[in-house]
Formats: sequence, C-alpha cells, structure tokens
Amino acid sequence: MEVHHHSHHPKKWKEYITEFLMLFLAVSMGFLAENVREERVIEHQTQNVILQLRDELMKDSSAIHLSKIAHSKQDSATIFLENYILKTELEKNKIPFFYLHNYLCTRQGIFETNCIAIDQLKFAGVLKNVKDKKLRDGIENYDLLLLKNKVRSSREEAFMNKYIDDLRIEPFNYYYRLNEHLIDTIENVKGTAMSFTTINYHYLSFAFKLDKIFLPDQLVLKNFDKDKYLSRILQLNGIRMSTNSNELKKLGLAAKELLLNIERVYPDLHKAE
Repeated sequence: MEVHHHSHHPKKWKEYITEFLMLFLAVSMGFLAENVREERVIEHQTQNVILQLRDELMKDSSAIHLSKIAHSKQDSATIFLENYILKTELEKNKIPFFYLHNYLCTRQGIFETNCIAIDQLKFAGVLKNVKDKKLRDGIENYDLLLLKNKVRSSREEAFMNKYIDDLRIEPFNYYYRLNEHLIDTIENVKGTAMSFTTINYHYLSFAFKLDKIFLPDQLVLKNFDKDKYLSRILQLNGIRMSTNSNELKKLGLAAKELLLNIERVYPDLHKAE
C-alpha cells in the first residue's frame, strides 16, 4: 500500500501579519461600533432629561412669578391691615379688617419647585454627560438656589404651623349660640361666600382674590390684644418679604438664564417633543 503524504507549506510572516491586522481591525471596529451605540444612548438619555428639565423650569418660572405677585399683595394687605388697626375705629371697619385678616392667614405665595429632573441629572450620573460648562454650572447653581429657597419656605411653614391657628381665630368670633340655655349647641352663622373684593383706606384701594372667604351675617369683633396680633402679622410678612427679596428673585433670574443656556446648547430640543 502506498501512502501519500500532503506537504504543507509554512505560512510566510506577511500572511501572519495580514491575518493579525484583519483580526485586529475586526475587533477594533466592533469596539468602535459599540462605543458609538453607547454614546448615542447616553446622548439620547441626556437629551430626554434636559427636555424634562426645560419643561419643569418653565413651570417653575410661572410659579415663581405667581409667588412674587402673592408676596407683593400680602405686603400691601399688611400695610392696609396695620392702618385699620392703628388709625381707625376697628368696629366700624371690621368687615374689611376681616377680609384682610383671612387673606393674610392663608399659605399663598409659598413656592414649591416642579423640578425633579435635576435629581435625575445628579443621582443617575447624567450631569457628567453635559459637556457645556456654562450649562452644567447653571444647573448646579439653580439646584443650590432651590435648596436655599426651601430653607426660607420652611421658615414660613414653621411659623404658620406654630401660630396661624391661634392667630386666625384671635380677632373674631365666628359662632353664636342658638339659645343661651342650650350651652352645648352652637351653629355657624349663615352668610355670604366671597371670592373677590376691593377695600379702601383714605385715597388708597386694594383689590384681591379671596380663597373661599365666608362672611358671617353676625360678625363679632373680639376685644383682642392688638399689639400682640399685629406683631405676629408683621413678623409673618417679614418672613415672606425676606424670602421674596433674597431668594425668589435670584431663583427667577437663575431659571431664566438656565433656560437660555438649554436653548443655546440644545437648539433642536423642541423637535424631540
């Protein structure tokens, strides 16, 4: 039996180099394609969060504006109320005093942010993908101002929680007894529900919206401590106006600047909606 031996010619070194280069190129292209895909995913994720941030900033800007208007009206109402207490016969002006009192004892003007996208940017690690330094700094600055404003708002909340219930019922008696012999029976006096009113003091007038204020037919003004009452009202107004001047104005400007930077860095963001 004759055995045939197949001879194998050894590969030349150039062939090894060629195969190595082809393998290296294939692996490199694979890595490159994966990196491109990952970058597009990150870019899309970042753009979605920035789009959410833009929408929330627009809501914040509107809420800040309304809070500033509320604080301005509360300041005017406080001035009117102070003049009614100190410079008028309060019994003759108890109805406008009642309106002002109830208006100032509400929690209007306390700003609450709509922004949750900032937390996503921070805690999901998306902020590092924002390459524009001015935009990134604007996001961090707005977040810092939100924290400062929250501290200010907490002061007002704490004051309201501590004093407002007693303050609300201090000057007026809202109830009457149906029969002096039936000491356990009380009933709210039926009256008129108001939603908007205008009050006057000398040549000044003040128009404001009421939050479901109920004016009893028989409104009884108590013999209350006017100095103590007015001190609390002025203290509350001071907290509100301090928040307005120190934090809300800065926050409003920061929101406006941040929106401009978002539009600059992402000019086509509206197309993603």
